Amino acid sequence: MPVITIASSKGGPGKTTIAMLLAGSLAGLGLKVVALDADPTQALSRWAANIYEGPAFEVVSEADETRLAHLIDEKAREADIVLVDTAGFGNRAAAVAMTSADLVLVPTLSGEADVTEAEKTIRLVEGLARAARRDIPARVVMNRLRRTQLARHAANEIANAGLPRLENGLSDLVAYGEITYSGRIPPGGPAAVEIAGLLAELREQGWLPEARNPRTAVAS
Repeated sequence: MPVITIASSKGGPGKTTIAMLLAGSLAGLGLKVVALDADPTQALSRWAANIYEGPAFEVVSEADETRLAHLIDEKAREADIVLVDTAGFGNRAAAVAMTSADLVLVPTLSGEADVTEAEKTIRLVEGLARAARRDIPARVVMNRLRRTQLARHAANEIANAGLPRLENGLSDLVAYGEITYSGRIPPGGPAAVEIAGLLAELREQGWLPEARNPRTAVAS
């Protein structure tokens, strides 16, 4: 089943928030989701265990690259979708997660340094793909967007660098920050529309399986 790794060589672009949104939303669509937390900070694991309120998904914390490689293969045989959240710095666990992925999502903010780091991560994925002799698609996801000239400039810089980008991104909405405290995926409003658009684009590209019947199980 698909393995999606969320990676960036820079901390702070919203990797863990996107992992939360994807895991909770996909579990809500009735899919068997496994989230692997390869970040030593274990932010995703703590959120899933202590804060998240929604249809259950499995989360496993594993930052050791050797164990992570075996775990990705094992869980991909069991789950409908495997999500891997990586550290905000270059390490071997992140490289393993990217090499094992069917898709690498690279979140970026609008700043020049953020776009530069997104390009660095995309080029790293390209190098890993060549070394592994397999195709590893990677897509930039613009995050915390504001409808400003800076955001338009960032989008142009991404295009000029030849970086593949998803059409759908996430705005700078309070609802996304609130999930780290409420544990609830936004059920409506602009945030829900954006999340649905992101999922639809990933599904149309063949990186997500079709939804099953929504589950009623709630994580403890």
